[in-house]
Amino acid sequence: MTTETPAAFRMGSWKTLFLPLPCSIFAHGWFLFCLRTWLSAVLALSTAFWLQLSSPGSAAVTVMILAQPTRGQVLSKALYRLAGTIIGAFVALFLTACFNQERGVFLGGVALWLTLCTIMGTLERDFRAYAAMLSGYTVAIVGISCIDNPASIFDVTVNRVSAIVVGIAATAAINDVFGSPTAFEKLAANLRRTGEMVQRIARDAVAGHGVPDDMTCAGLAGEIIALTSQVSFAKTELADAKLRLAGARSAMVALLEMLTCSRAIANVLRRGNISGPILKHIRTSFGDGTPVESPLQAVHDLEDLAKEAHAEEASLGPTLDEAWLIERSMALLSDARWAADGIDALQHGQRARTQAPELKIDQHHDVIAALLNGLRTLIGFSVAAGLCIISDIPATYSALSQVAIILTLAATTYNARGFGMGALIGTPLAIAVAAVLNFGVLPHGADMPFLAMAILPIIFGGCLLLMNPKTATIGFNAGVFFFVILGVANQQNYEPSAFIDRNVLYLFAAIIIFISLVLLLPPSATGRRFRVGITIGHDLLLQFEGHGEQAGSALISRHYDRLCRILEWNRYLPNNKAKQRVFSRLASLDELNVELARARRHLQRAATIPAIRLDAESAYRATIIYNVDSALYRMKRKARVLLDHSINLPHGQMATALAAVSAMVGAIHLLEHNRSALHLYDLVPVPDQQWKAR
Repeated sequence: MTTETPAAFRMGSWKTLFLPLPCSIFAHGWFLFCLRTWLSAVLALSTAFWLQLSSPGSAAVTVMILAQPTRGQVLSKALYRLAGTIIGAFVALFLTACFNQERGVFLGGVALWLTLCTIMGTLERDFRAYAAMLSGYTVAIVGISCIDNPASIFDVTVNRVSAIVVGIAATAAINDVFGSPTAFEKLAANLRRTGEMVQRIARDAVAGHGVPDDMTCAGLAGEIIALTSQVSFAKTELADAKLRLAGARSAMVALLEMLTCSRAIANVLRRGNISGPILKHIRTSFGDGTPVESPLQAVHDLEDLAKEAHAEEASLGPTLDEAWLIERSMALLSDARWAADGIDALQHGQRARTQAPELKIDQHHDVIAALLNGLRTLIGFSVAAGLCIISDIPATYSALSQVAIILTLAATTYNARGFGMGALIGTPLAIAVAAVLNFGVLPHGADMPFLAMAILPIIFGGCLLLMNPKTATIGFNAGVFFFVILGVANQQNYEPSAFIDRNVLYLFAAIIIFISLVLLLPPSATGRRFRVGITIGHDLLLQFEGHGEQAGSALISRHYDRLCRILEWNRYLPNNKAKQRVFSRLASLDELNVELARARRHLQRAATIPAIRLDAESAYRATIIYNVDSALYRMKRKARVLLDHSINLPHGQMATALAAVSAMVGAIHLLEHNRSALHLYDLVPVPDQQWKAR
């Protein structure tokens, strides 16, 4: 009789000892990640002790904060950490120099700076957000620690910056020596994987097999947009980063465009009014999905196809839907080539043979959420500062620094409630572990090797908690701040009273953090989704009036980023059909904004062609929408006229005209689909003369 080890345990085996370990706790690469972090902490502490820094624990804290799976993440975060620390240190020196005699005014200045940094950190992403947060709470750490002795602030600043530099150097050295995984390898692998998925969707769309639903496509687009983080990480690893990463961005933009084209093609084929010869030629042109060697020649062939349809249909020309399909297929061929060449440039470090015309990938900014995060930080810090002032106990200001750190860092994530719970659980856990180490282990040894072995299980445990998304906030509070709670110093203090006095304050800070993040202005998934809807409606109104943003990679990437944000917040809402209907409606309305922008862009280009200038200008005016029914009639008529007059244009010019007609047809179908919603939500602007009538 044989027994089989469960899959959850087989994959997590530690090959060295052949022990079956559950993947839910021991993720892939856990041992080397924990080992690198421990060695970095040991090296940082040894160097800090050797340099006689006043706060050697800060070097170990830096190591724990910089603990990241890939080398590029470590280096990128290290650079932003150093920049944020220096900016915060200068602000702390400035506030102390100006208000060293006015404790209340000084704390008010710190609160306002923390609020500003929280707002900036919410609007940014990746380690830029972390740098903004760090520059905020560095002021609290440096300035508040010297609130009773302003003259010492310069020495404190120098020691803190020195400890951080030591931590950064130790982390970088260990990661370099041990050859940690690179962000470049991860970027290349993920770009290939998402490229293959988009290519498969495009192939299925052209073949008439349909495409995944809106949510699935938005999720895939989110994976592509998320690669911008890995691009920024890889920048620190590559000597020829400019060429490689330009190729990566070109491929990402092209993949987003391919996804949009595939959805449009699936939509027009689902309507079922495409002639057989046109459909056969398009499927032959796209083939099996392999990018064509000459997109220009393929575009010329499709232009000729439109002309052939015009001749075969007794001068009636292709239908509007056929023109839409032909142009979207032309765009798909070009995008596929750009994507393949961009991936090739990333992998081989050479200039891309062909490149997308625009490389900007933008994101959705929730300004209201940023302001609410800033307000939460301001209120939470002010309450904690008020309690410290009322108590009149000097040592309480160390707890105030802890409050500032967690409140600002929590603003970078939607799960502020999780951060609050992490502080409430992680801080007592770290205190309990520190107590065992300080009074049960460290008194039995006094050298660095002994300390290194003593902290080994603690660092391994903290890293494992950090690697698991469900326990990451607990691991952050317990692992990162463990060395502060332990009070690592050149001369370790073993007095129980000093340990209790210090950590009672950290427990107090944890309670204030929990109240601020869980009970005070908690983020609402419904509210955030509603604000995205408001933004979409506002942009659509501007687009109807002719004042909206122009089409381009920034607009299309922001469109998908909005959908990804809605998907993220939907995870915190009950599972029901209403959630999916809301998502589909918002996705369709924002897509209408994109199509109208694309129509106007190509109509402006078509207006530069003398033969169709008047038709293009007339069609452009038809895209100004004050009445949906009237706009649909005018856009259909103008698109038909423009298509008929463009059919005999030379190559290149005809492609421009087809792009304009295609975008108008896409906007027409979206207007028809959203007609009731536009009236229900009053999203159609009213001309000035109609305002008076109202």
